[in-house]
Formats: sequence, C-alpha cells, structure tokens
Amino acid sequence: MNKGTLKNIGIIMAAVVFAAAIIYSSSKFRDTLCGAIDINIKDSNQISFISRNDVLQLIHNPSHEILGTPLNDIDINDMEIYLQQQPYIRQADIYKTVNGHLKVDIQQRKPIVEIITATNKNYYIDEDGTIFPGSQKGKAPNVMVANGFISDKYNFDKHHTYNIYNENIKTSKEAEIFRLARYIAKDEFWRDQVEQIYVNESNEYEIVPLVGPKLLEIGSIDNYDEKLFYLKNFFTNGLKKTGWNKYQSVSVKYKGQIVCSKAI
Repeated sequence: MNKGTLKNIGIIMAAVVFAAAIIYSSSKFRDTLCGAIDINIKDSNQISFISRNDVLQLIHNPSHEILGTPLNDIDINDMEIYLQQQPYIRQADIYKTVNGHLKVDIQQRKPIVEIITATNKNYYIDEDGTIFPGSQKGKAPNVMVANGFISDKYNFDKHHTYNIYNENIKTSKEAEIFRLARYIAKDEFWRDQVEQIYVNESNEYEIVPLVGPKLLEIGSIDNYDEKLFYLKNFFTNGLKKTGWNKYQSVSVKYKGQIVCSKAI
C-alpha cells in the first residue's frame, strides 16, 4: 500500500472520528437540561461597562426560560453573535458542560480614549478602533480624555458602534484622535504622562501632561509621532537639567523647532 493511499485512509478515518464526535456530543446534550448559567466577565476588576445581570437579560429568550431547557436546544452560536453585537462586549464565548451548565465568558471593550464633545456628550474609542457610547452604569478608570472643539456626529440609537476604519470615518477627527491616543497608549513614557488631549478652535492638538509644562502644543496631526519623539527627548534630557516646572508651554508645531514659553 503506497503512501498516498495511507494518507487518504487517514483523512477518511479522521473525518469519521470527527463526525462521530459531533453525533456523540449532540446526543450527550439531548437529555441534559440547563441547570445553571455561569457568567464570567474576565476584566470586571478593570472595567465596569456591563454586569452579570446585564448579560443574563441579553441572553434570556422571552419565549422560554433557558434554565430547564435541553442543552441541545440552545443555539450558542446565535447567542455569541448577538452578544458581540452589543456596544460594550468585544468577545463572547459560550459553551456547554456535561453537568448541565451553560458557561458564558465575556470580554468587554477596552477604551484607550474617552471623547467629550463640544456639546458635552461622551463616547469611547477602543484599542481596535471601535467607537462606542458612554455608559451610565460604569466606566473604565484611568483613560485619557480628548475634548475641546469636537462635534457630535454619532447616533448610537441607530448604530451600537462605529469603526474608525470605515470609509466615511477614517479621515475624521475621531480617526486622528485614535491615532494619537493609540501612539500614546503604546508608549510607556507617554502613557504615564498624558492626562488630556485638547482640540483647540484652530483644529490643532494640545496635550496636558501630568507633570512638567502645563501645555504641549502639537499643532496639526501631521508627523505627530515625530513631534512626540522630539518632545520625549526634551522631557527626558532637557527638563532634567533645567527643571520640570521652568516652562509654561512647549511647542513642536513647526518642523525642527521646539519653542518654549517660560513659566511666570
């Protein structure tokens, strides 16, 4: 028997075993009733957008109770898809256990910036570039804020979420803020330094740091990474020699220039 024939037999045997496993799994759950729903919100110690009761309400089927329903009759794929359509849920994984439990693992969206518009409405952008509404139930602590002259353009009653990479959004003010906030979030120095991003009436960016000068003027979003690189060097080298509170503001608006305004 040649190697090709052995390989084909192996593939057929694997397919048979897989099909048998599916049949066994299906029959195993046919008479097992759902006796409990175990919900694990993995990052609840960091983010509080959604609670166990919220998840229970979302997965509850008005036509019949999940508890007491045969596990085989519960469509966990549809349930996962529905949960992941909710604005505060990034990932939902659901599986059944042989002892009649329905296990629900939830990962919430992790924002990197909270945007507060000129009309005082707020929403978040997460690390994936998803824009989602603010919540009255909970917050994500220690998230930098972006505010100032930012218009309110998203209708979260119509759409639960929007995405930075959509054609109509990827050149928007929010897309610029996302790029800047993502750079800051990934850099250990800036992550600990930046408290606020401000968009002024000239549509230019300003950063409010936790220590040092009260204001860092970035200007336009163009070459923001290069500007922040120069500012980082200025902080770590220049300010160590001159003193952290010597300057009121530092500007890198213009290429190749660092302009400092002395504190009064």
